[in-house]
Amino acid sequence: MEVKGVAFLARQQLMVQSHGEAAWKAFLTEFAQKEPFFAKPVMPVSRMPAEAFLKLNDALLARFYDNNPSAWWQFGVKSAEYALGQGQLKAMFSQGDFRRFLLFTPGIWKGYFTEGDLSVIPGEGHTDLRITHVPRPHPYFELSVMGFAHGGLVYLGAQDLQHQVLKGFTRNDNEVLYRFNVG
Repeated sequence: MEVKGVAFLARQQLMVQSHGEAAWKAFLTEFAQKEPFFAKPVMPVSRMPAEAFLKLNDALLARFYDNNPSAWWQFGVKSAEYALGQGQLKAMFSQGDFRRFLLFTPGIWKGYFTEGDLSVIPGEGHTDLRITHVPRPHPYFELSVMGFAHGGLVYLGAQDLQHQVLKGFTRNDNEVLYRFNVG
């Protein structure tokens, strides 16, 4: 499994905004000594080994977030806010486009990761998102992707949004299944 460079660049942008460019550069310089992939520039079309990308995210969690995995959820939320507010998805969705946004999320998965599947299962009064076939299950994939979905729904105007975790990598399941209470 590989992760596309756009995922790294999104993380870099968020870290610079949250912690400053100097802190990000210091972190990346130090981290590149342990993980040589990051010693050279990462471009949007770069392909990173998933293991190297996951090590980067684990190190970010340790360095900046006291090993609190809820930061990965916030990475997803902030990414959705950026994508819908000023990024590549800005013109694609209007307030209230909940189901349409969720039906689009498998394309977002494919835009970032070369393996695994994200599927959308519409139901009565809810929509399920399911991640399967990930060769390296890791809480990052679950929390950042489901955080993106949650953040996008809130950005598009969802009120009192609730979700249920039915399965997850955070629960040592081999797949992820979240139920969002949007029709």
